[in-house]
Amino acid sequence: MEIWQGKVALVSGASSGIGAAIAESLVKIGMHVVGLARRLDRLEEVRDNLVNQKGKFYPVKTNLIKEENIISAFEWIEKKLGGIHILVNSAAIPTKISLIEDAETDDWRLMYNVNVIALQICTREALKSMRKHNIDDGYIINISSLAAHMTTPAPGIVTYFASKKAVNTIGEGLRAELEQTNSKIRVTTISPGLVKTEIIEKAKILIPTEMQGLEASDIAKTVELLLQLPPYVLLPEFVVRHVCGSISREISMIEEIDE
Repeated sequence: MEIWQGKVALVSGASSGIGAAIAESLVKIGMHVVGLARRLDRLEEVRDNLVNQKGKFYPVKTNLIKEENIISAFEWIEKKLGGIHILVNSAAIPTKISLIEDAETDDWRLMYNVNVIALQICTREALKSMRKHNIDDGYIINISSLAAHMTTPAPGIVTYFASKKAVNTIGEGLRAELEQTNSKIRVTTISPGLVKTEIIEKAKILIPTEMQGLEASDIAKTVELLLQLPPYVLLPEFVVRHVCGSISREISMIEEIDE
């Protein structure tokens, strides 16, 4: 992990849940981690909990549905820290249960803007930063979902499934594009199963005792595992679930989650 010490990582959705856990992990191994999210107070809590660590956390308030906000964040990173070595696209809007015939267009637009468009903008800008600074050993990690592996989306949450399938497809396509230029920048998609975060708590989802679900720290440890691999080793996709979990059982527990 020494090769990452002192280098710059960007984590979207770093104010809570999986994003916060990944940011914390990267700071502890000695990286300069920039966290993007709308809730500055929550980002500052993450920063305050990471004092006296090997690395440092930088909170940057960013509304990911606004491209100009994302561009400004990257400009700040360029000015203050330089080139980006690791990008973790963790930000995502959770599902709202609604049949297609009853859904609101604005709900679709919001979910695609965060889960797909913002991810692509962050990826594009991170690649520009890596190219500018001759970083050819960078790493882009996209957080998807076990939902992306469902053959038939569950009724009422089709848009969420579609957005996560798009994340996986973007990862596949980006790897192909990088291979065409003989780039050594790696791209991995992590597809977690049910993770116990504040989103689950707000939705009041009851997790059966025999299926404990994953912790956000489990996904952070998965990222650590990826970063420990030699630079010539690529795991294109990583599916992570509880030993007692399955796609069908986890989907059966999904209830409406307020943003």
